Amino acid sequence: MKRFFLSIIVLGAIMQPLCSLEVTTLLHGGNILFDKEKEAVETSLSGTDYYYGLSVYGNQQIDENITLHAGIKYDPVLRYTTYTTIEFARDFYQIEVGPFFGIFNSWNPVMKSGISTSIRFDYPGVAFASLRSDSSIAARFTKAGDYMQEHNQISVGYYIPHAICSLNLTTKRYVSQQTKNLEVDDSFTEYSFEVDIFQKNVPVRVLLSFAYQQLERIYPSSTNSLNSMVFGTDFRIEVSPKITLLARIDSNIYSFGKAGDGSLSLPDSGVGMYLFRSELGAEIYF
Repeated sequence: MKRFFLSIIVLGAIMQPLCSLEVTTLLHGGNILFDKEKEAVETSLSGTDYYYGLSVYGNQQIDENITLHAGIKYDPVLRYTTYTTIEFARDFYQIEVGPFFGIFNSWNPVMKSGISTSIRFDYPGVAFASLRSDSSIAARFTKAGDYMQEHNQISVGYYIPHAICSLNLTTKRYVSQQTKNLEVDDSFTEYSFEVDIFQKNVPVRVLLSFAYQQLERIYPSSTNSLNSMVFGTDFRIEVSPKITLLARIDSNIYSFGKAGDGSLSLPDSGVGMYLFRSELGAEIYF
């Protein structure tokens, strides 16, 4: 009997690291976005047209070096994607690869396949560099409703006492065949500098970002563009060992845009004057 209980204790100690599951849920909202249903250039941005979305994803540690990532994510440019990737990590590098699917962004096709890859190099406590590339797998469009998604990011950073600083270049692209004769290209480019501030034994972690963003919606004969200076604040608040609250707000400081050959009209008063993107959610550890 003693051997039985000892075996249970040992088995539990072995299995505990393998059951390290982390689940994140996020609600997304904002008004920095062109109308997805438009088939011609918008001459003005009202600021009162809002987007909403939900992300649910998590990771499961398989062993000391391997982690499984999976979930469904929403992005105002890329729409919805679901993914499953495997991450292999050692002291100085991390490699992550796996399939993703655009899902329910169009009823024909319902799913669009792609491949996601990323690699990160670390000099612990000194500096790091990372590259990421997500891209749909397919030839050019063959029918209305077809689309493709691309997401690329390059980051380099360095460590200072109680903070991690990074320079980042991010591009996103969603190209869709809306009708037989109408192809629309939505793209997003961001140049940012981020400072991730933390302190040992303090339950609050703050990330500050300063970014220049360019949002474009390209039609066959004309283009909408919105260029913005954005200040972002990201909070992580550990309320218990099992739950961390997440909140992020990206606030527009200054914007200017184009509507074809003319200027894009932006709101100068009222609720729509405040342009933003936001996220609110939680991480739960099991």
